[in-house]
Amino acid sequence: MGFSFDGDSMRKRLHGKIRLDAETIVMPSGRRIDASVYLHLKGYARARVSHLDVEKIGLGRIIHRGRGNFLEVKGVRQGLEVFARESRTIEIDGELTPVSSIAIIYKPLNEILEEDESTRAWVGRKYDGFYISFKREEMQKLEKIALERFGVKPLRKLEKRPFKIEKLEC
Repeated sequence: MGFSFDGDSMRKRLHGKIRLDAETIVMPSGRRIDASVYLHLKGYARARVSHLDVEKIGLGRIIHRGRGNFLEVKGVRQGLEVFARESRTIEIDGELTPVSSIAIIYKPLNEILEEDESTRAWVGRKYDGFYISFKREEMQKLEKIALERFGVKPLRKLEKRPFKIEKLEC
């Protein structure tokens, strides 16, 4: 793992999965939650497309059913807001919390969607949170942020696994 210094804060980097110093706020309560937000580039750590990861146990339950939904993502002051299909009550850190949307506060995200601009994006559920996979135009803006701010480009192909698992004969 390497570190890079960007302006006034440190960013922890694992290949093409870059942790952002973002705040995550559950709406309508305005409750801040301690979620990790990553800019995950295509080709690194099994990512087939570049996307944003928001990781916090229980947060994936904002997805109604199945693996994911196309949801509205809107640019807000200094970040993005992801709107759930319908309000839900989910458990976060042992506390039941009503959720209609989740705001991700990190100013450079406004380079993807400006304030009050919106799009529909695939928001997929994962065991430790959710990911936002944007349409091509927004995805290119996300990749531009990674290149200009962190000096990392997406890969054309998935990176090779660090080791090979061989079949044992019995």
